[in-house]
Amino acid sequence: MKTYYKSLQEFISMLDARGDLLRIDTLVSPILEITEITDRISKTPEGGKALLFENVEGSAFPVLTNAFGSKDRIALALGCKSLDDLARRLEIILDQTPPCSFMEKLAFIPKAIAWSRYLPQVRKISRPPCQEVIWKGDDVDLMRLPILQCWPKDGGRFITLPVVFTRDLNHGKRNVGMYRMQVYDRKTTGMHWHIHKDGSHHFNEYRKAGKKMEVAVAIGTDPAVTYAASKQTLTVS
Repeated sequence: MKTYYKSLQEFISMLDARGDLLRIDTLVSPILEITEITDRISKTPEGGKALLFENVEGSAFPVLTNAFGSKDRIALALGCKSLDDLARRLEIILDQTPPCSFMEKLAFIPKAIAWSRYLPQVRKISRPPCQEVIWKGDDVDLMRLPILQCWPKDGGRFITLPVVFTRDLNHGKRNVGMYRMQVYDRKTTGMHWHIHKDGSHHFNEYRKAGKKMEVAVAIGTDPAVTYAASKQTLTVS
């Protein structure tokens, strides 16, 4: 079993190869139609298949939905046979007592090395894939993206699965969370975060200091990062 995916495209290819992906090439609207179809499919037994809408009205980009709509796909995304396996691995780490004797310390070394690989790693790339195409100024247009309106009484169109990066003002620690973003116009969105979220704490720090806060938003990240951001904010040095 593959333990990680370098990109969302790689995960989609895996779903396709397993017969767990339904490609839809019929023209569909991002206003209510995609989410209505997804709602019906996700409520079928075992969560239905993942859906890839390849022909979205008003946009050149496809839309993937229901990617994590079953326990099997969640486990596949996280590189394990079952979610219970991950829970047991975490229990071992959390229940680990400090080694006392010399032999216990020796036995602890391989565990420490293995656990160190779990920590987020920062890589500096001169031209990362997310910067192959850069739009600035009047070229910026969020409406090029197939942003969905999910429900009839929603206030508008929302980016529903963004991975939002912010940085602590005082210590520089970064946080990765998932906060629903309402699109107001071609260049402006609103950020929906609860007052107890780390992104909100960062924002309040900058607001009190009278400074603007830099925010980076990634859409379509690899499945493990997306899932982690949706379940628990990640704070790294």
